[in-house]
Amino acid sequence: MKTAKLVKRFRVDNPENFKLAKRDPSDTCDLNMEKDDAKVFLAQGTERLSELQERLYAQDRWAVLVIF
Repeated sequence: MKTAKLVKRFRVDNPENFKLAKRDPSDTCDLNMEKDDAKVFLAQGTERLSELQERLYAQDRWAVLVIF
């Protein structure tokens, strides 16, 4: 699964209609990977998030809220 497709499932574009209780906490997005592969995937995502946050910080206009 591409990262963009994965992220889209968890993006909140309409906060008025968002209900956390409607989310399944056991949802794995059909990601069946070995632990080492998951660590690499997480490291890549963390690096990408860091790069994007740096851009937003430099613009001094927007922010990102990520809840784990």
